[in-house]
Amino acid sequence: MKRLNLFTLSLLSLSFTIVSCGGDGEVKDAGPKYTFEKADSLPSGYLQELGVVKTNIESSAELFKHMNEKGYAFNDAAMLSASKSFSGSSKQAMGIGAIGSDLVYSASYAQTQIAMDRMKGLLSTASALGVAEAFDEELMSQMAGEDSTVNKPVLLTKAYLKAKDQLFSEERAQYATFMIIGGFIEGLHISCQSMKDDIKDDQVRIGFFEVVNSVGSVQHLCRVFESNAEMTKLSEELRALDPLIKVIKKNAKGYNTKDVAALADAVANIRNSSF
Repeated sequence: MKRLNLFTLSLLSLSFTIVSCGGDGEVKDAGPKYTFEKADSLPSGYLQELGVVKTNIESSAELFKHMNEKGYAFNDAAMLSASKSFSGSSKQAMGIGAIGSDLVYSASYAQTQIAMDRMKGLLSTASALGVAEAFDEELMSQMAGEDSTVNKPVLLTKAYLKAKDQLFSEERAQYATFMIIGGFIEGLHISCQSMKDDIKDDQVRIGFFEVVNSVGSVQHLCRVFESNAEMTKLSEELRALDPLIKVIKKNAKGYNTKDVAALADAVANIRNSSF
């Protein structure tokens, strides 16, 4: 099996995206250049799709922050339990991604203790999967803190970059993909639960649309590893969302709470079977 520095490349790509956006805590240097071998089984466009999904997941921090500013209540019940455990490597990888979304949501609402509890859960799950070094505890503590000047997506990217020596083989690339999918599902779930009764302004509406709009890239990531039965199941479940998502994508500025509520129920079912 070829060595594959897939996760590193996708995260370096994300770093460049974040740097170009500027902001406090901006990374001035994207870091060293890495050489890598691309496995023959990974089709062209895979890395680009992975970068799109990760960018949208991390930009959800801005959506959550704006929701807080507009008076959306913090919904602890929308997140996974802080003591949630995951059985099997695929679910552990998905759990890492999901807890990461919960961590960003908590931190966006300055819920420091809740964010710290999620950080501990994330590190514990990463240790169980054997990728604990991917997440620098000091960086994660800053992620969970209240300092509003900290660019949290940049910190999370730095933490992920520490995984460069662990996620090489194609099997590890599958883990990385499960993490991304888990983070997407959890972020979409939290957004749906927050908006199913109230859409306060256009900024929230467009932010949610952008999250929803990345589902096609997530479906593509699933199909890359179609020989994995769990990935195939996820792909089928996500495809079943298409009619509900199409309503929102066709009318980005005019969908209503009924549309979001229908999607919320379907996403919750996928989430309950996935984690």
